[in-house]
Amino acid sequence: MKPNELPDYDIAIVGGGASGIYTAWRMLLEGYDHSPKIKKWIKERGSLKIGVFEYGDRIGGRVLSTIPPGLPDVVCEIGGMRYVSSQTLVRSLVENKLGLNRHQQAVDEPNNLCYLRGKRLRGGDLTDPVKLPYHFSEEENEWLNKVPYLNSAVDFLGYAVEKIFPDIKKNIGPDLRKWLKKEWLKNPLGLNPHKIPLYKIGLWNLIAPVLSHEAYKIAVTTVGYDCLGFNTNAVDTICELYDFVPGVKYSLLDDGFDSMLWTIQKEFSDNKGEVHLNHDLKSFDETKFADGTTGVSLHFKINNDKKKDRDKTLTARAIVLAMPQRSIRRLNPTGPVLDPERAPKVQALLNAVEPIHLYKMFIAYDRPWWEKAGVTEGRSLTDIPIRQCYYWGKEADKKNPKNTNAIVMVYNDGQNADFWGGLRDIPLGPGDTVTETPNKFFDRKIMPNTSSEEQKNPWVKRLRANWDERKAPHSMVMEMHRQLKELHNIQDAPEPIEAAFMDWGDDPYGGAVHFWNPGNDSSKVLKKIIQPVSDFPCYICGEAYSTNQTWVEGAFQTAELVLQKFGIPEPEWITDEK
Repeated sequence: MKPNELPDYDIAIVGGGASGIYTAWRMLLEGYDHSPKIKKWIKERGSLKIGVFEYGDRIGGRVLSTIPPGLPDVVCEIGGMRYVSSQTLVRSLVENKLGLNRHQQAVDEPNNLCYLRGKRLRGGDLTDPVKLPYHFSEEENEWLNKVPYLNSAVDFLGYAVEKIFPDIKKNIGPDLRKWLKKEWLKNPLGLNPHKIPLYKIGLWNLIAPVLSHEAYKIAVTTVGYDCLGFNTNAVDTICELYDFVPGVKYSLLDDGFDSMLWTIQKEFSDNKGEVHLNHDLKSFDETKFADGTTGVSLHFKINNDKKKDRDKTLTARAIVLAMPQRSIRRLNPTGPVLDPERAPKVQALLNAVEPIHLYKMFIAYDRPWWEKAGVTEGRSLTDIPIRQCYYWGKEADKKNPKNTNAIVMVYNDGQNADFWGGLRDIPLGPGDTVTETPNKFFDRKIMPNTSSEEQKNPWVKRLRANWDERKAPHSMVMEMHRQLKELHNIQDAPEPIEAAFMDWGDDPYGGAVHFWNPGNDSSKVLKKIIQPVSDFPCYICGEAYSTNQTWVEGAFQTAELVLQKFGIPEPEWITDEK
């Protein structure tokens, strides 16, 4: 094509979260070396033009790192927070390619609290059925009492799975899904006489015949996430459970999980990649270029114009929807991909997963008062709505060194997230977002801010803005404070001085993570949804439709599959777990 006939962009990537910015970075920096299609585009234009179009005012999506006032050296993760040692793509990117500083996260410590059915226990008590306020079967009691007392109530879901699949631990790895599907058809324990594929069965349905309801309840409570006990696709939920097996190490990034995306976004921008914030994609459709090839027209609402919202239409040779399910659902159902009459199979693919509601709050105090209960790191667990309490960090007040500011993270999902949603003070409708109104938000005590020198650093400014933009309502903070005192059995705790939260069920996300619904073979759906209409240049990536759901690893996994569609191979810096 002639220069004046070229589309506005070669590739338009919609969504500036983990999968979007990773795809853009890899494609721009490595596409020329491997992709004949991209080489042709570069020859016509003289360069490769990639644009990332983000709905919000920042890059990161469901990764959201913050710095609270008064704790300038403590980075809080209101979104995705960590990776595990078995995750090849994220671990290799962080450790091999980017060399980012990191540290191991403490999670389950034997002295941390377990407040269950009104009884206060310690993590080490989960191996003793006599201390637990639950009524287990005789066989379950024997399993917990088994010398040398290594079995714990938190492992009851695994106990049930291993009763059905005794050799599962020998098959943990990339082929676990295939092994589970084949093993189930052998009809273990006589549970599958009609040879129903395992992916058509919900996890709860699968394990109910071999696990008492009491054991099921304590397992879901003490694993910390209600969603891991939902009746979701048995194949994928079992694989998710085995991400948490003993020996797996959890890593946090010293400068925040966002720093991984910030680093690759900067390199993308430094190489003339374009990032456009506040671009709300409304619809996209097919268009024809002068050379007869099919491309894409994209229709945006620009929502950062101080005068008024305005519309913008752009063209591209290809579009990548790096978006969660809800964000795709918010688009107008037009064009060859989203029109249900033109592409009914695409609708079925989109419906294959369910968004999961997650909620986080960070709440800060002028001292770590919970240490009177004998807890200092890791997490405590409970069945009241706070569910998980992580002792996140503490730091001496630089203006008053005798004071030590400290902060905890509260983390929950499902119905417990709904509980906290009822305390937002501000009614929300579809597409609405929380906005500050007088007397609605938590009335903070004055807490020292980061220094003026630190505020000159654009990264620090972004992290502070992430905190300030997510102030927690007064009613929510004080109920959180009340439940934290109940968990720790300390009634004279000082009042909180800072609090910020995020409810990931809000639009445009619709959920923090996703799970596959029963009836969907995730391995097959994943291959189809990467390019849902074979003769149209639209690609979909992100955690939602991966086989590593709930993790940034899943976002990168699907991004790599999109890159393969352009002929770009797996990067050389990937290595197996050390």
